[in-house]
Amino acid sequence: MSALPARAAAALALVFVNTACAVSRSSMDVLNATPPTEYRGHFTAGTAGSWFMPCGVRDTADAWWVTLTGTSVSQIEAARREGRVRADLPSYVRWRAVFTRGGEVGPPGRGALLVRDVIEAKPRGDGDCTARQSTNTW
Repeated sequence: MSALPARAAAALALVFVNTACAVSRSSMDVLNATPPTEYRGHFTAGTAGSWFMPCGVRDTADAWWVTLTGTSVSQIEAARREGRVRADLPSYVRWRAVFTRGGEVGPPGRGALLVRDVIEAKPRGDGDCTARQSTNTW
C-alpha cells in the first residue's frame, strides 16, 4: 500500500514540473511575441554599438540601444549601400520595434529596441522630427 501514495506523489510532482515548464517563458519570448510600435528619431551605428534617440529626446544619456532583427537587418544594410545610413553619423529613421528596459538586450539599465521593420531611413536633416511624410519605404 505504501507504493500507491509514492506513485501518486510522483505523478503530482510531474504535473507541477510540467505545468511550471509550460507557463515559463523567457523575457525574450515575451518580447518577440509583443506587437511592435512605430518609433521616429535618429539612429547612429558605429564601433561603440547602435543607438537611437527618439524624437523629442535631447540628452544622449537617454539614447536607446538598438538590436536589428528579421527583415530590419537587410533593410538597414540596403540603406547603408545606398548612402542613407552611414557609420558613426546620425540618420533619421522610422521603424517598427519593441521597447524594453528589462536588460534582455543592450547595456544593463538602458532602454533598448528590438527593431523588426524599417519604414524610412535617410541622412539626418532639419525638421526630421516634425516631418510626417515618408520618403524612403520598403
